Amino acid sequence: MAQEILSEILNQLKQVPPAEWVGIFAGTAGVYLSIKEKLFAWPLFITCYLAYIYLSFHAELYAALLLNFVFIFISIYGWRNWIHSSKSGHEKFKIQKTPLSQILIAIVSIITFTLLLGWGLKNYTTAYLPFLDAFATSCAFVAQWMLSKKYIENWIFWIIADTVYVGLWSAQGYYVSAVLFLIFICLATKGWFEWKRMVNPTRC
Repeated sequence: MAQEILSEILNQLKQVPPAEWVGIFAGTAGVYLSIKEKLFAWPLFITCYLAYIYLSFHAELYAALLLNFVFIFISIYGWRNWIHSSKSGHEKFKIQKTPLSQILIAIVSIITFTLLLGWGLKNYTTAYLPFLDAFATSCAFVAQWMLSKKYIENWIFWIIADTVYVGLWSAQGYYVSAVLFLIFICLATKGWFEWKRMVNPTRC
């Protein structure tokens, strides 16, 4: 079984189009640089999302296209916030714990968007496990918004979303994408511990 999966991964690697490689490398580098609070993370995120908009259009995955299109605007918002932070040094744009009120809003948003998007996918598309897909998408939206505000808990929501995506891609036989999301989980875990150490240096 393991040999068959490895063989399938190698076959898929040979068929990966250039645009997907651009998205993979830009996305991975973007996550790593965001951990280090580097501004260049945001143009890399935008490059990644543009690549997946192109791929989604040609694959007729219009929900994924919409997701990445919205992510571009969230990335522009985050890029603007981080630029402002680097120039002004405002306390509110430094790495910080998410206020309880924002955590509650995030949870309510995830539940609401999961139900609405899941219902739409179930009734109007042939989506695989629509509510689980919607849940992962909702967590990713919240995580990207939290990252733009430098809230440390963004990494937790990324880990949740990426874990679900590992299962979804694996179940569909897309092992290359599953491995990519495993890498994202490792990077998000690294981000959580590094940002936590920055917030509470004496406790780490």
